[in-house]
This record gives sequence, structure tokens and C-alpha cells, in this order.
Amino acid sequence: MINYLKNRFSSWNLDRKINTFVSSLIYGISAMILVITTALYVSSFIKQSNNIIENQLSTLADNYEYTLDSYKNLAEALIIDDAIQDYVLSDGETDKEYFNLFNNARNTLQNAVNMHSEIRYIAVVSYNFSDILYKGYGNNLTNSFRKSYVSDYANSIVCRNPGTLRMSFNDAYLNNDNNMLNVYMPVYSLSKMINEIGLLCIMLDGSLFEGLTEKNVMDYDSEIIMIDVSNSIMSCSDDYLIGTEFEFADRLVETSGNFKHGNNLYNYMKIGKWNYYLISRVPLANMYKDNIIVIALMISVSICVAYFGLAICKRIIRREYRPIDTVLQGINRAAEGKLETRINMENVGVDFVKLANGFNYMMGEIKTLMEQVKLEQQQMDQIRFNALQSQIQPHFLYNTLECIHWQASADGNEEVSVLVRALAQFYRLCLSDGKDVIHLEQEVEHARNYLIIQNMRYDNIIDSKIEMDEDCRRVLIPKITLQPLIENSIYHGIKVREGRKGELKITIHKKEDDVYIILADNGTGMKEDQIAKMNNSISEYDKDFGYGIRNVNRRIEILFGKKYGLHYDKNEMGGVTVTIRLPAHEINQYVEVL
Repeated sequence: MINYLKNRFSSWNLDRKINTFVSSLIYGISAMILVITTALYVSSFIKQSNNIIENQLSTLADNYEYTLDSYKNLAEALIIDDAIQDYVLSDGETDKEYFNLFNNARNTLQNAVNMHSEIRYIAVVSYNFSDILYKGYGNNLTNSFRKSYVSDYANSIVCRNPGTLRMSFNDAYLNNDNNMLNVYMPVYSLSKMINEIGLLCIMLDGSLFEGLTEKNVMDYDSEIIMIDVSNSIMSCSDDYLIGTEFEFADRLVETSGNFKHGNNLYNYMKIGKWNYYLISRVPLANMYKDNIIVIALMISVSICVAYFGLAICKRIIRREYRPIDTVLQGINRAAEGKLETRINMENVGVDFVKLANGFNYMMGEIKTLMEQVKLEQQQMDQIRFNALQSQIQPHFLYNTLECIHWQASADGNEEVSVLVRALAQFYRLCLSDGKDVIHLEQEVEHARNYLIIQNMRYDNIIDSKIEMDEDCRRVLIPKITLQPLIENSIYHGIKVREGRKGELKITIHKKEDDVYIILADNGTGMKEDQIAKMNNSISEYDKDFGYGIRNVNRRIEILFGKKYGLHYDKNEMGGVTVTIRLPAHEINQYVEVL
């Protein structure tokens, strides 16, 4: 698919490519600006809305804290009231003052009921006797209280830390599906605070939490949930959830905060020091719906801006592309072989005058060059003819040398015969049927013939030894590689050592994927700095460095790459060792490489 799109795009002309690029750029920038702007706007709006919800939730929590504190203060005031203390500490009906104590305590409870209309029932339990003091509205609670308060008190929770105040929210007493807030406060003796002598029970109207379910309590049609320390839901718009565990209780890790789950945003806040949380659940859709119009307007504006911007850009591109199209038409005609094509300078505009001038000049030069190419082709044909004819001379030369060799051999002159035969073989290998790359075994044979000639010339001053592994014989090597190196060793190392016979050893072996030719002599040698300079300059032109050696290294690098070639070292015999590194390429027949 990607290759198809690339091929399709490459087949378009420049005008279409520019229009596509500009269109994509404008739409991309517009979309990016729209996305960034919308994201920033929505993020800012959500943050602002979240702050509003937190403030409203904080205000609601403060109100409930104040209300619960008032119940706590009422309970604390009642348990230390003298009438309540005397009643609880009495021995019940066996106490002769019991009825007075009973009436005084009942009046105290009545005053509390009168002062707080939300109190449905209030009772005092003494641990000294079995009678229970009740005060409130109706008699329904009287019959069920004695049976229910013990278990409900045991199941209630400590609602404030520190403290002994406990609360429960249920229908444990009336069983009429109307939950009440049950407040329990132990009564301690004022003389011995560690002695728990009774229990104060206050049943409050459950309507205390009904306001939380009203829609106008918070903005954005949110739902308020109240849970206790056991994560049990005390108030919720869904009545069937009351008494169940809040499913995200593990997310309430601080006294206040917020989190998202699904499509809802939850804000929570603890009610002061009370073990209760108020939780606001707001559907995100309710928060976003007010932004839909603004976002739609932003999208419309972005589309309009992109459309008009694209229309203006296309008009400008079309006008500016017209001179290029004129030039391209001229190039197309030239590509069809119409070399007389010229561009009219009046239709290309100021910016493309140089391009048109260059095209017209180029077409004139092409016509001139084509005439030159024809002439040069004729000259090249003549050169090839001369080169073929010149090959007759070396053939004639080594054929003549062969005749001299046989004649000298017939006359018994072995030295002349050996010399002439070596010279004939030397020229035959130099010719090598016109090939520039030969087998290594042929190059070694060429070196042997050269050594025979030099020994006969200089009275056998060279003692040579050549060792070659069998698997190296068919490796390719540029023709006349060893002869310049041997010549360099003789003339600059061995020959200058008067009165001493020189040694020249050539070792050829294969290592992994490369072949190494090591040529070592016992000549006068070189200093370390001279060898270092030679290795550094072998691939570059240096007037002080031998042309023949550089030519050998350069041919190897051209054929096989920079990592192959010559490297010089000082050897243990006092002379110089040159190592030739070649790739282990083999062929069965000679091929023309260059």
C-alpha cells in the first residue's frame, strides 16, 4: 500500500504535488490548532467546574459538620446534666427518691426534644436497673426499643475521633422503611470518669439527609452520596443502594480529592473530624453539554478559515506555477528529440528568466556537444584500431624471442637459452591476452621469470624462495603487482649491499576470506619513521614516494576496496617486509575486469 502511494505520488506533476502539500499543511495546521484550542478550553472549563463543585461540596460539608457538632454538644450536655446523672446513679424503684429523679430527668429530656424538632425519640438507659426513660413522639418506639437498642448499639460505628460518640443510620426501631439517625453516647459517672453507668440514645429524623438527594443541591445535575467510616452508603438518590458498600471506597485516600471512573467525575470531602464522607458524582456529559455549542462554533470557524486559506493558496500557486509549466513544456519537447526547442522569454516571468536562459543555453550546448561526440566517436574508433594493431608488435617480439631460445638451445648455449626463454615468458604474461586481472599462479610465474632475468643480469645476487598454498592459485590479482615490489627490493635494498648475497622470500597463504602475500628481503632496510611515512602516503600522491609502489596499491584499492592493498613493516632480517592483502575471489577462466 505504501509503495503504491509512493508510486502514485511520484507520477503527479509539480503543480499537483504543491497543491496536495499545501492542502495537507493547511488542513493539518487547522486541525492541530482546533484540537489544541479545544483541549485547552475543555481542560480549563473542567478545572473551573471542578473548583466550583469542590467549593459547593465544602460548603455542604461545613453545614453537616455544624449540624453533627450540635448533636454531639447536645449529647455531651445531657450526659453531664445533674438530673440525668442522679437518675442513672439511682437504684431504680427501690430508691425512695426514684420518682423525683425520674421526673427531673424526663423534664430534661423533654426540654431537649422541644429545642430540637428533628429529635423523634430520646432515651436514657441505666446499667443499675432495668427501667428505661423514654421521651419523644408516639408510642410505637416504646415497645421495640428495649429489644433493638442493644444490637443496634453494638453494630453502630464510632463516628468521630477522638470520642465515644457512636451512630447508626437504619430502620432498626420503627420498621416502617424510614431510616433514622441513631446517636449513642455512653454516660459516665462524674466522680469516676472511667465508670460507664448508662447510655444516652437519641433517634433523629432521617430527613436530615433527604436534602442531599435534591437536584438543586449542586450544579451540573450531580448526585450527592454520603458514606460512613465502614464505607456504607447513608444517603443516595437510588434508595436501593442505601446500606450497601460504596464501590470506590478505596479511592478515598485523602480528606478531599477527585477521580474519574467511566463517564463520571467523583469529588469527595470528609466532614470535618467526623467519620463521614460527602461524595459528588457528576456525569461528564453534563459538564460537556454546555461546551458543545462553543466547540461546534470553533469547528465551523476553523473549517471556514481553512477553506478560504486553501482557495487563496491555490490561486497563488496556479499563477506562480505558470512560468514553471512553460519551462517544463520546453523540457518535454526537448526530451522528445526536438533540439531546436527554445523558451520564449516573455512568458516565464522575472523569477524564471535565469532558468529560461539556462535552458536555451543548454540546448545550444547540447547541439554543439552532439557534434563533438560524433567527431570523438570517430576518433575513438581509430584509436581502437591502432590499439589492436599495436598488439601485433608484442606478439612478434616474444615469438622472435622463442626462436632465439630454441636456436641457443640447439647451439648448446644454455645461459642465453634460459635468459631468452625467461624474457619471452615475461612479455607473454605482460600481454596476458589484454586482461588486467589474472590468476595469482600466473602472477607468481611472472615474478619467477623476472627474478631469473635479474639474477643473470647481476651475477646471481638474489637467493629467492616462493611458497604458495594450493587454495590460493586461482585467486584474482591485478597484473604486474609483484614485479614492481621485487624490483624495489633489489634496487633499494639488496643491490646496495656490496659483497653480500640478498635473500628474497615470498609467502602466500589464505586466512578466512582474504589472501595475504608477504614479500620479505634482507636488504638495507628502513627506519621506523620512514616506514610510517610510506604507509601513510601509499594511497596519496607524494613526490618523494615511489610511483610504481603507489600505482600497485592504487590499482588494488580501485578493484577491491580501501581495506585491501600494501602495508610495510621492518623485519627480523634487517630488511623490509611488504604485505599484500587481497580478497579470496576465484574464477575458472580469465575475465576482463577493467
